Amino acid sequence: MKPTKKLLIIVFCLAMVLQASAQRWGRYNTMRRTDKEFFKSEEARRIGQQILAYQRITGGWPKNIDMAKQMDAAEMERVVSEKHRRDDSTIDNGATTMQMAFLARLYQGTGDVKYKDAFNKALDYLRSGQYDNGGWPQFWPETHGYQYHITYNDNAIINILNLFSKINKGEEPYNGDLTDKKTRKALDIAIKKAIECILATQIVTDGQLTVWCQQHDRNTFLPAPARSYELPSYCSQESAAIIQFLMEQPKPDARIKKAIHAAMRWFDKYKLKGYRVVRTGRWGAAEHDTKLIKDSLAPALWARYYDLERCEPYVCDRDGIPRRHLHQIGHERRTGYGWYSERPGELFAIYEAWADKHDPKNKVCVSLETMGANENGTVDWFRKPEVNIADFDAVVNAGQSIQAAIESAPATPEKPYKILIRKGTYNQKVIIDRPNIVLVGEDRDSTIIVLAELAKKLTIKEYKGKPVGNGVIVIQEGADDCIISGLTVYNNYGSTVEQTTAHQMAIFGRGTRTIVINSNILADGNDALSLWAKEGNGMYYHADLSIRCPGVDFLCPRGWCYATRCSFYGDGRALIWHDGRGDKSKKLVITESVFDAKRPTILGRYHHDSQFFLINCKMTEQILDTNISYAYTDKVLEPCPWGLRTYYYNCYREGGNSGWLSNNLHEAENAPEYHGITALWTFEGKWNPEKRIRELWNVLAY
Repeated sequence: MKPTKKLLIIVFCLAMVLQASAQRWGRYNTMRRTDKEFFKSEEARRIGQQILAYQRITGGWPKNIDMAKQMDAAEMERVVSEKHRRDDSTIDNGATTMQMAFLARLYQGTGDVKYKDAFNKALDYLRSGQYDNGGWPQFWPETHGYQYHITYNDNAIINILNLFSKINKGEEPYNGDLTDKKTRKALDIAIKKAIECILATQIVTDGQLTVWCQQHDRNTFLPAPARSYELPSYCSQESAAIIQFLMEQPKPDARIKKAIHAAMRWFDKYKLKGYRVVRTGRWGAAEHDTKLIKDSLAPALWARYYDLERCEPYVCDRDGIPRRHLHQIGHERRTGYGWYSERPGELFAIYEAWADKHDPKNKVCVSLETMGANENGTVDWFRKPEVNIADFDAVVNAGQSIQAAIESAPATPEKPYKILIRKGTYNQKVIIDRPNIVLVGEDRDSTIIVLAELAKKLTIKEYKGKPVGNGVIVIQEGADDCIISGLTVYNNYGSTVEQTTAHQMAIFGRGTRTIVINSNILADGNDALSLWAKEGNGMYYHADLSIRCPGVDFLCPRGWCYATRCSFYGDGRALIWHDGRGDKSKKLVITESVFDAKRPTILGRYHHDSQFFLINCKMTEQILDTNISYAYTDKVLEPCPWGLRTYYYNCYREGGNSGWLSNNLHEAENAPEYHGITALWTFEGKWNPEKRIRELWNVLAY
């Protein structure tokens, strides 16, 4: 890649990040300035006018907008036209409290009462959102979904309380006549109510106070979920901010003291040692990543999340499935979220002084120098998930028939019929002829189903009066909602019978809503993973697959398909293929995946109308420097009226590319931002496979 083109890609990626997090970008720049002379300037007034324009009729502000960026007349008109909105006022990501701080400083610098009035209108907004129990939602007055929860996430409530406290203390810039005595009295009451909420939501485990979740149910006070990767859990980062706020209270009562002691005991018990978070590369560069590396000299760390069952650290991707290792989640969430923090460590010295002053008798012994929870056995940080055999409906031992286990299921199971296949090698053809079958191997590398079969030389041509396709595992038409996990599936015809790469499917399917995850899919010929529901109207989900094929088109779905965290290895021909005939919205989406080959190989091809999305994928030099293209140069099987539709975002090829791999996601019809390219988006909300996986995680865990 030419340096200029590479630079342009990096700049574009950076621009996208800044756009997605403009609020945060701004707050470390103009929006967070504190120098008094600036707030006497015309530039400050200009920004202040824009902040006033963005203020909603509610008194609050929306989030993730750079309100310091200069607007033209048309932009100003558009912003003013949205003042009536009641659905985007929030305290998330520093919104509202940040704007209030700027207006307070602007009032102190200019004496212009309009800034004071806007500030107090915002103050009324904050007061109006407080629940009777003392908490606040994330958004109001119009709220939906998880926004209703009491929200500590990103210090939303603590930001409000710190603001109220500074006002009541008369700290700059909240001093003078900015607020009146009546208002400050009301704020004092609000703070006391909020402390009651904080104390009520502190998680109790086995009769012991611990810390807090990012959000709590407003009625039960129990930990509650938010976004797909924000699960109910012990949350160290938000809890640290809460404890600091409590330690700043001038006259802590017995309950506050007890809460602080308990949380500090928890922080001390669950600190992690011997690892450091390392961020590499610039945003948009191929080497950009976040890693957790061993470092005996690193300061204590805390995971952002600890699960509520074992109090073990975990990370999570947008699929909502907890993982133990950073490398087990996709690049976007791995680099775009703070999974570990040293923040609680800042409290230790503060606590020592606080306890000596306010409650030396009950002071807890804490130290950053003692062994971490991962070192002394308190937690098994990287514990492999375990399944419970009792959760399965059938178990197949080595030497037994997998087909017999499938036959033991009801003809039309109303709930998932879960089959565990023990470690071993099974020389069998497996035919899934009914819906809701969940086939789980005990270990993906040691549970092997292998068969030598050519499409033109079927070992079984008919099953129960219906034709059977080529494949080691065949999913018959009507066998919908099938899940395959934890297996090695290998069609070895080309290496054991005759040397050919003709069609040798490992998995062939005519069902829809098929999930294949955590498996090795191997074949000695073409079309290793072929899911072809009737009329190409299938929906398929793949994750954490290793797919190897010396042939062509070894991931070749017909319909809608989403694949993530997969590894592809070919040998001289095209790796991926898609058939999207009949519906312009059909697509093959691949994220967070790696493509490699034994010899120079093209990435993909198509015979029919198709659509490809590749997000955060990497390719070795063995992937040829050429775009996905039509399969033939000398003939056309059928016209493709929608043309070539291949879209990329943040993809990288070792050795560079001639331009075809540049970011062009914005050119796709109705495409969201890159982080919106999800399974749910792929299937247009008609199917949520990741929810199904989460519901069955007790048997699918890996």
